[in-house]
Amino acid sequence: MHVTRNNRRNITMGTFKSRKLFTVPVAVGLPILFLVGTMFIITNYTTIKIETTPLSVSTSLRKKTTRVSNMKATEVITVRWHKRPSYISTAKMVGWFSSCNHSCQYTKDINSHILLFDANIIGKRPKRINPRQIWVFYNPESPHITFSHKWRDPSWNGQFNRTMSYRLDSDVNARYGYHIKRRHPLRKNRTEVMQNKTKMAAILRSNCKTPGRREDYLKLLRKYIPVDSYGRCEKLSCHMANYCNIDKKYKFYLAFENSFCKDYATEKFFRAEGWDLVTVARGGANYSLLAPEKSYILTSDFKSVKELAEYLIYLDKNDTAYMEYIEKKWKYEVFSTLVHGSAYVKRWCNFCEQAHSWLKENNNHSYEHIKEWYETDKCHKPTDLH
Repeated sequence: MHVTRNNRRNITMGTFKSRKLFTVPVAVGLPILFLVGTMFIITNYTTIKIETTPLSVSTSLRKKTTRVSNMKATEVITVRWHKRPSYISTAKMVGWFSSCNHSCQYTKDINSHILLFDANIIGKRPKRINPRQIWVFYNPESPHITFSHKWRDPSWNGQFNRTMSYRLDSDVNARYGYHIKRRHPLRKNRTEVMQNKTKMAAILRSNCKTPGRREDYLKLLRKYIPVDSYGRCEKLSCHMANYCNIDKKYKFYLAFENSFCKDYATEKFFRAEGWDLVTVARGGANYSLLAPEKSYILTSDFKSVKELAEYLIYLDKNDTAYMEYIEKKWKYEVFSTLVHGSAYVKRWCNFCEQAHSWLKENNNHSYEHIKEWYETDKCHKPTDLH
């Protein structure tokens, strides 16, 4: 049994006292000596136990602190691009991740937890150095207008563990925007909203010939109403800083997608949803899943282009009916990726959160045929050109 410095001092004093006890008669002294000795042993044994117990607790706490520290270190998920898209800088990735509740860090280390593949520049399949590394197929565009289709090659079969795209059934949904309901709807002066709307409809487009034949639908619509087209395809140019004040001058914005693909609704739709005008949407998405209320007009709700045009003409002449669409928009704040940086933050923080869950699952999930998941029977030709 270990004895401390204080205990050694107590033992010496006890010995000194015990010597004094031998001056009394033996019949009296022996019982007293036995009693004092017993009390000494009990007292000092208790003292030793009390002094040593805190030491063992302290050691236990240090071990627990070490374990917690190690856990925090492994909570940081490292992410790397196989080939980083030119429109996404390293600084942007670092900035987006820095705003997330879950810890993710962009890195150039080949042993990152996550490896991202942009479908447009996917190239040749690299060698998988770390078998536990998670490969993510990333594509914000429809299969029809993706520049490269290398991912169709059989060498990619079973290689992608997760997906990130506009598709609602992706592991990470990279939608182009979202709605957030306001606590209190906006209150604006109707007269001020309407007073500068002297033009009928506008469209912004950069692809002049599209799989969805947007240009053909537009040509038919122009037989009935005037439509101003901004972008590469026609003479009207527009400064992207204010989008030529389309939201103030026009009553309708044509959010016509380039392709009819499952869930495909781009920034065209979400950008217009944040403007004080009526959005006219044409595409393959189920828009009721993208916008909380029908604050927009769907071309698919009409039997023909002419029928759509007649309805737009009706709203143009009926301010009360027209403003009902606008007032629905005022209940929500709308964020578009090309207008609001926070939309990108939301996208990548969602990715970061999902990445943490993937590593916790620690399974061998993979897409055997990425082509079948992303492309097969997911897009169709237009049937509304009449």
